[in-house]
Amino acid sequence: MRNFTFRENLGRDEFNSLALSEKSAVKAHFLGSYEWGEVSARRNRTPYYTGVYEDGKLVATALVLKRSLIAGYTYFYIPRGFTMDHSDRELLKFITDSIKAMGKKHKALYFRIDPDIKLHTVDIDGNVIEGESNEDLVRYLEQLGYKRKPLNYGFENEQPRFTFRIPLVGTMDEIESRYSRTTKTRIRQSHEAGVTVCEGGSEDIGEFTRLMEMTEKRQGFYSHDPEFFSYFFDIMSAGGLARLYFGKVNVPEIIAKLENDRENVKAELAELEGKTGKKVAGKIKEAEKKLVAVEKQLEGLADKPKTEVIVSTYLDAQYADKTWALYAANDMDYGKFFANYAVYQKQIRDAKEEGREVFDVFGTVGRPEEAGSTAGLYEFKKKWGGELTEFIGEFDYILNKPVFLAYSKLIPVYHRLMNRRLRKSVEE
Repeated sequence: MRNFTFRENLGRDEFNSLALSEKSAVKAHFLGSYEWGEVSARRNRTPYYTGVYEDGKLVATALVLKRSLIAGYTYFYIPRGFTMDHSDRELLKFITDSIKAMGKKHKALYFRIDPDIKLHTVDIDGNVIEGESNEDLVRYLEQLGYKRKPLNYGFENEQPRFTFRIPLVGTMDEIESRYSRTTKTRIRQSHEAGVTVCEGGSEDIGEFTRLMEMTEKRQGFYSHDPEFFSYFFDIMSAGGLARLYFGKVNVPEIIAKLENDRENVKAELAELEGKTGKKVAGKIKEAEKKLVAVEKQLEGLADKPKTEVIVSTYLDAQYADKTWALYAANDMDYGKFFANYAVYQKQIRDAKEEGREVFDVFGTVGRPEEAGSTAGLYEFKKKWGGELTEFIGEFDYILNKPVFLAYSKLIPVYHRLMNRRLRKSVEE
């Protein structure tokens, strides 16, 4: 018989050690890190850094986040599930039983996991194809007593159930060869426009939140308040788990380049004046089209600050073998310079250089034809050559069924009220 023991409060280095040493073998995820527990503590969750030992060796961890409910009840959420080898069924049963016993001590109605485990292999359109399948793990979790929530295809769950993951194998040239033609073109255009990419620190979070609020208002959504981004970055970056990127355009330099382009096009048209022929007519038409585009860009920059401007930003997380592109925002007044493409390229190159194995775009939809306003997000993320990944879903282990059922009826009402409040906040 195997000798397992369960502990509830591991220290930072010990808790993170399993993920950092075993990485993909234990499904390491930044949402299961000690640092994410510290972030969550600022959001009214109580973190418990639990672990399972076998003969004195750490073999599994779980970041348990406790949230208080009414009447002294609580619930547990274990973001992205257990950090462990899920093929070890005996270990999976032991950690489930341990969390179950812990939950009862804390009057938890249930605990939830949403493992970072692929359900099955799908093609770029979400159709199941030959490859990996973890349906047997789903069945085993259900045998243990977990109840899987209905599979969703949008962003209704705690975490996205679909994402694109870019494998960082091979050379950078090989990775970038898988980008779409449009993506390659826009990266080139961003460089031609003189877009520069730099990293920011805690003192730059104000610029990040400025762009986030601009993007939220434009697209009609709400993510987090500015304070969240500030402490998220401070806590995560202190542990080496976060990085802030900015894309900049130098307005005076762009104006000078566009004015030079305008003069060159005018010179070309002057040279073609009076000439005839089908080929000449085509050249004139193309030059006139280019002139209109240049004039339009100059007109759009006329009232812009004549200085270097931050127009795109990304906030990433990196942990173990992966980097995740978490939050992005752009000033679309400068959209024609495609700064976001330059920033995205830099993020992927940095992840590769650091030895990460995967770049995760952190969420997309599973049915783009039904995506509505988020269809554009799907198309942008799809263009970077990643593999569409479908996770196995959310699983609840119910510890107090009568109270849980009553509480479950109140959740949709609460969510409707909160969504209405957030929409009103964005509109204001």
